Amino acid sequence: MSAMLLPFRARLLVILVAIVTCRPVNKRSISTLPLQSAASPQQAIETKPQKPTQAQPIQKQWSNTLTFRTHSISESHDGYCPYELSAEYPEAVSKSVAVRRFNKWIKRKILDDVKWFRRLELRAEPRARRERRKSITEALELTFEIYFSNRQLITFRLTHRVMAAGQMHPINYYETINYDLPKHRPLIARDVFRRGYLKVFSTYSRIYLRETYEISNDDWFNGGTAARRRNFGNWNLVPDGVLISFEDYQVSSHNFGQPELIVPYSRLRRVLRSSVTRHYIRP
Repeated sequence: MSAMLLPFRARLLVILVAIVTCRPVNKRSISTLPLQSAASPQQAIETKPQKPTQAQPIQKQWSNTLTFRTHSISESHDGYCPYELSAEYPEAVSKSVAVRRFNKWIKRKILDDVKWFRRLELRAEPRARRERRKSITEALELTFEIYFSNRQLITFRLTHRVMAAGQMHPINYYETINYDLPKHRPLIARDVFRRGYLKVFSTYSRIYLRETYEISNDDWFNGGTAARRRNFGNWNLVPDGVLISFEDYQVSSHNFGQPELIVPYSRLRRVLRSSVTRHYIRP
Protein backbone atom coordinates (compact mmCIF):
# COMPACT_ATOMS: atom_id res chain seq x y z
CA MET A 1 0.00 0.00 0.00
CA SER A 2 2.84 2.42 0.78
CA ALA A 3 3.99 2.36 -2.83
CA MET A 4 0.71 3.97 -3.84
CA LEU A 5 0.89 6.88 -1.40
CA LEU A 6 2.19 9.47 -3.83
CA PRO A 7 2.14 13.24 -3.26
CA PHE A 8 -1.27 14.63 -3.89
CA ARG A 9 -1.86 14.72 -7.66
CA ALA A 10 1.14 16.95 -8.19
CA ARG A 11 4.45 15.16 -8.44
CA LEU A 12 6.27 11.93 -7.53
CA LEU A 13 8.73 12.15 -4.67
CA VAL A 14 11.23 9.41 -3.95
CA ILE A 15 11.66 8.90 -0.19
CA LEU A 16 15.35 8.49 0.38
CA VAL A 17 16.22 6.35 3.37
CA ALA A 18 19.80 6.65 4.54
CA ILE A 19 21.79 5.98 7.65
CA VAL A 20 24.00 8.93 8.44
CA THR A 21 27.07 8.21 10.49
CA CYS A 22 26.99 10.31 13.63
CA ARG A 23 30.00 12.47 14.29
CA PRO A 24 31.46 12.61 17.77
CA VAL A 25 30.74 15.88 19.48
CA ASN A 26 33.80 17.78 20.62
CA LYS A 27 33.36 19.11 24.14
CA ARG A 28 34.97 22.30 25.21
CA SER A 29 37.81 21.63 27.64
CA ILE A 30 37.81 23.46 30.96
CA SER A 31 40.98 24.00 32.99
CA THR A 32 40.86 23.03 36.67
CA LEU A 33 44.46 24.07 37.56
CA PRO A 34 45.06 26.65 40.30
CA LEU A 35 44.97 30.27 39.16
CA GLN A 36 48.65 30.83 39.96
CA SER A 37 49.79 28.10 37.57
CA ALA A 38 51.11 29.21 34.22
CA ALA A 39 48.71 28.51 31.39
CA SER A 40 49.85 25.85 28.96
CA PRO A 41 48.88 25.66 25.28
CA GLN A 42 46.69 22.64 26.05
CA GLN A 43 44.72 24.62 28.63
CA ALA A 44 43.93 27.38 26.17
CA ILE A 45 42.52 25.12 23.49
CA GLU A 46 38.82 25.66 22.85
CA THR A 47 36.72 24.15 20.12
CA LYS A 48 34.48 26.28 17.97
CA PRO A 49 30.77 26.31 18.91
CA GLN A 50 28.98 23.39 17.32
CA LYS A 51 26.39 24.31 14.68
CA PRO A 52 22.87 22.94 15.14
CA THR A 53 22.31 19.50 13.65
CA GLN A 54 18.54 19.91 13.41
CA ALA A 55 16.68 22.44 11.30
CA GLN A 56 14.48 25.07 12.92
CA PRO A 57 11.35 26.69 11.43
CA ILE A 58 11.22 30.41 10.71
CA GLN A 59 10.17 32.08 13.95
CA LYS A 60 8.38 35.06 12.46
CA GLN A 61 4.81 36.21 11.98
CA TRP A 62 3.48 38.76 9.54
CA SER A 63 0.34 40.85 9.81
CA ASN A 64 -2.81 39.63 8.10
CA THR A 65 -5.47 41.91 6.67
CA LEU A 66 -7.91 38.99 6.66
CA THR A 67 -9.17 36.94 9.58
CA PHE A 68 -9.40 33.17 9.17
CA ARG A 69 -11.54 30.42 10.64
CA THR A 70 -10.57 26.75 10.67
CA HIS A 71 -12.77 23.94 9.36
CA SER A 72 -12.03 20.33 10.26
CA ILE A 73 -12.78 16.92 8.78
CA SER A 74 -12.15 13.66 10.60
CA GLU A 75 -13.01 10.05 9.79
CA SER A 76 -11.74 6.51 10.23
CA HIS A 77 -12.33 3.17 8.55
CA ASP A 78 -11.89 -0.23 10.19
CA GLY A 79 -11.59 -2.97 7.59
CA TYR A 80 -8.93 -5.02 5.85
CA CYS A 81 -7.32 -1.72 4.85
CA PRO A 82 -8.00 0.46 7.88
CA TYR A 83 -7.21 4.16 7.75
CA GLU A 84 -7.58 7.38 9.68
CA LEU A 85 -7.72 10.84 8.18
CA SER A 86 -8.05 14.36 9.48
CA ALA A 87 -7.97 17.59 7.53
CA GLU A 88 -8.10 21.27 8.37
CA TYR A 89 -8.60 24.11 5.92
CA PRO A 90 -9.01 27.88 6.23
CA GLU A 91 -12.00 30.09 5.60
CA ALA A 92 -11.36 33.83 5.23
CA VAL A 93 -13.94 36.01 6.97
CA SER A 94 -15.08 38.59 4.43
CA LYS A 95 -18.04 39.65 2.30
CA SER A 96 -15.75 40.30 -0.67
CA VAL A 97 -16.65 38.34 -3.79
CA ALA A 98 -12.97 37.53 -4.41
CA VAL A 99 -12.52 36.18 -0.89
CA ARG A 100 -15.68 34.10 -1.09
CA ARG A 101 -14.38 32.58 -4.31
CA PHE A 102 -11.16 31.69 -2.51
CA ASN A 103 -13.14 30.00 0.26
CA LYS A 104 -14.99 27.85 -2.27
CA TRP A 105 -11.74 27.04 -4.06
CA ILE A 106 -9.80 25.90 -0.97
CA LYS A 107 -12.73 23.89 0.39
CA ARG A 108 -13.12 22.06 -2.91
CA LYS A 109 -9.38 21.41 -3.08
CA ILE A 110 -9.19 19.91 0.41
CA LEU A 111 -12.28 17.78 -0.14
CA ASP A 112 -10.71 16.46 -3.36
CA ASP A 113 -7.51 15.55 -1.47
CA VAL A 114 -9.56 13.74 1.18
CA LYS A 115 -11.53 11.85 -1.48
CA TRP A 116 -8.30 10.92 -3.25
CA PHE A 117 -6.85 9.38 -0.09
CA ARG A 118 -10.10 7.61 0.83
CA ARG A 119 -10.47 6.17 -2.68
CA LEU A 120 -6.84 5.03 -2.68
CA GLU A 121 -7.36 3.12 0.56
CA LEU A 122 -10.74 1.60 -0.31
CA ARG A 123 -9.51 0.48 -3.72
CA ALA A 124 -7.14 -1.96 -2.00
CA GLU A 125 -9.87 -3.34 0.30
CA PRO A 126 -11.33 -6.07 -2.00
CA ARG A 127 -7.95 -7.64 -2.75
CA ALA A 128 -6.93 -7.60 0.93
CA ARG A 129 -10.25 -9.20 1.84
CA ARG A 130 -9.80 -11.96 -0.74
CA GLU A 131 -6.31 -12.66 0.56
CA ARG A 132 -7.51 -12.38 4.19
CA ARG A 133 -4.64 -9.99 4.77
CA LYS A 134 -5.35 -7.08 7.06
CA SER A 135 -2.87 -4.22 6.69
CA ILE A 136 -1.57 -1.80 9.27
CA THR A 137 -3.67 1.32 9.78
CA GLU A 138 -2.55 4.10 7.45
CA ALA A 139 -3.17 7.77 8.05
CA LEU A 140 -3.39 11.20 6.49
CA GLU A 141 -3.24 14.42 8.49
CA LEU A 142 -3.67 17.64 6.53
CA THR A 143 -2.95 20.99 8.19
CA PHE A 144 -2.32 24.55 7.03
CA GLU A 145 -0.35 27.61 8.05
CA ILE A 146 -1.29 31.12 6.90
CA TYR A 147 1.75 33.34 6.40
CA PHE A 148 0.43 36.60 5.01
CA SER A 149 -2.72 38.13 3.51
CA ASN A 150 -3.93 41.44 2.14
CA ARG A 151 -6.47 42.62 -0.45
CA GLN A 152 -4.49 41.03 -3.29
CA LEU A 153 -2.92 37.89 -1.89
CA ILE A 154 -3.33 34.98 0.51
CA THR A 155 -0.11 33.05 0.95
CA PHE A 156 -0.07 29.82 2.97
CA ARG A 157 1.29 26.29 3.18
CA LEU A 158 -0.50 22.95 3.31
CA THR A 159 1.21 20.02 5.00
CA HIS A 160 0.18 16.48 4.05
CA ARG A 161 1.44 14.22 6.83
CA VAL A 162 1.27 10.63 5.59
CA MET A 163 1.83 7.45 7.55
CA ALA A 164 1.94 4.41 5.27
CA ALA A 165 2.37 0.73 6.01
CA GLY A 166 6.04 -0.17 6.14
CA GLN A 167 7.25 3.32 7.04
CA MET A 168 9.19 3.87 10.24
CA HIS A 169 7.70 7.33 10.75
CA PRO A 170 5.28 9.77 9.07
CA ILE A 171 6.48 11.76 6.06
CA ASN A 172 5.51 15.39 5.48
CA TYR A 173 4.75 16.63 1.98
CA TYR A 174 4.39 20.38 1.47
CA GLU A 175 2.17 22.28 -0.91
CA THR A 176 2.68 26.05 -0.90
CA ILE A 177 0.00 28.34 -2.30
CA ASN A 178 0.13 32.03 -3.21
CA TYR A 179 -3.47 32.82 -4.11
CA ASP A 180 -4.14 35.90 -6.26
CA LEU A 181 -7.54 37.16 -5.09
CA PRO A 182 -8.38 39.43 -8.08
CA LYS A 183 -7.37 36.72 -10.59
CA HIS A 184 -9.10 33.92 -8.60
CA ARG A 185 -6.18 31.48 -8.91
CA PRO A 186 -2.85 30.50 -7.36
CA LEU A 187 0.27 32.15 -8.74
CA ILE A 188 2.79 29.98 -10.56
CA ALA A 189 6.53 30.56 -10.82
CA ARG A 190 6.44 32.37 -14.15
CA ASP A 191 3.91 34.88 -12.74
CA VAL A 192 6.51 35.96 -10.19
CA PHE A 193 10.03 35.11 -11.38
CA ARG A 194 12.19 35.66 -14.44
CA ARG A 195 14.71 33.23 -15.88
CA GLY A 196 17.59 32.56 -13.49
CA TYR A 197 15.62 32.53 -10.24
CA LEU A 198 16.49 28.88 -9.54
CA LYS A 199 20.20 29.70 -9.62
CA VAL A 200 19.64 32.53 -7.12
CA PHE A 201 17.62 30.26 -4.85
CA SER A 202 20.26 27.54 -5.05
CA THR A 203 23.23 29.81 -4.32
CA TYR A 204 21.53 31.63 -1.45
CA SER A 205 20.20 28.42 0.12
CA ARG A 206 23.58 26.67 0.07
CA ILE A 207 25.33 29.59 1.72
CA TYR A 208 22.61 30.11 4.34
CA LEU A 209 22.20 26.45 5.29
CA ARG A 210 25.94 25.78 5.50
CA GLU A 211 26.47 28.83 7.69
CA THR A 212 23.52 27.93 9.92
CA TYR A 213 23.65 24.13 10.28
CA GLU A 214 26.03 21.22 10.44
CA ILE A 215 25.76 19.49 7.06
CA SER A 216 26.59 15.79 7.35
CA ASN A 217 26.36 14.61 3.74
CA ASP A 218 27.59 16.91 0.96
CA ASP A 219 26.26 14.82 -1.94
CA TRP A 220 22.79 14.65 -0.40
CA PHE A 221 22.84 18.36 0.42
CA ASN A 222 24.11 19.45 -3.00
CA GLY A 223 21.52 17.34 -4.78
CA GLY A 224 18.65 18.76 -2.73
CA THR A 225 19.75 22.38 -3.26
CA ALA A 226 20.67 22.18 -6.95
CA ALA A 227 19.03 24.73 -9.26
CA ARG A 228 16.12 22.53 -10.26
CA ARG A 229 12.40 23.27 -10.17
CA ARG A 230 11.62 20.19 -8.11
CA ASN A 231 13.95 21.45 -5.38
CA PHE A 232 12.36 24.88 -5.17
CA GLY A 233 8.70 24.23 -5.79
CA ASN A 234 7.70 25.23 -2.26
CA TRP A 235 7.85 29.02 -2.02
CA ASN A 236 5.70 31.74 -0.45
CA LEU A 237 5.69 35.50 -0.93
CA VAL A 238 6.04 37.26 2.43
CA PRO A 239 6.88 40.89 3.27
CA ASP A 240 10.59 40.12 3.86
CA GLY A 241 11.21 38.07 0.73
CA VAL A 242 10.47 34.60 -0.62
CA LEU A 243 10.06 31.90 2.02
CA ILE A 244 11.54 28.58 0.85
CA SER A 245 10.42 25.32 2.48
CA PHE A 246 12.51 22.16 2.05
CA GLU A 247 10.80 18.80 2.39
CA ASP A 248 11.60 15.70 4.41
CA TYR A 249 14.76 13.94 3.15
CA GLN A 250 15.48 16.70 0.62
CA VAL A 251 18.77 18.03 1.98
CA SER A 252 19.54 15.53 4.73
CA SER A 253 18.09 12.70 6.80
CA HIS A 254 14.72 12.71 8.53
CA ASN A 255 16.44 13.54 11.82
CA PHE A 256 17.74 16.79 10.36
CA GLY A 257 14.21 17.98 9.71
CA GLN A 258 12.73 20.33 7.14
CA PRO A 259 14.63 23.63 7.00
CA GLU A 260 13.10 26.95 6.02
CA LEU A 261 14.74 30.18 4.92
CA ILE A 262 13.82 33.56 3.45
CA VAL A 263 15.55 34.87 0.33
CA PRO A 264 15.40 38.70 0.69
CA TYR A 265 13.88 40.69 -2.15
CA SER A 266 17.16 42.58 -2.40
CA ARG A 267 18.78 39.33 -3.65
CA LEU A 268 16.01 38.79 -6.20
CA ARG A 269 15.97 42.11 -8.06
CA ARG A 270 17.28 40.64 -11.32
CA VAL A 271 14.92 37.67 -11.34
CA LEU A 272 11.76 39.07 -9.75
CA ARG A 273 9.11 40.60 -11.97
CA SER A 274 8.94 44.32 -11.29
CA SER A 275 5.26 44.39 -10.31
CA VAL A 276 5.44 41.63 -7.68
CA THR A 277 6.32 43.55 -4.52
CA ARG A 278 4.29 46.57 -5.56
CA HIS A 279 1.19 44.56 -6.43
CA TYR A 280 1.19 41.73 -3.88
CA ILE A 281 3.20 42.84 -0.85
CA ARG A 282 2.66 46.58 -0.35
CA PRO A 283 -1.14 46.94 -0.73
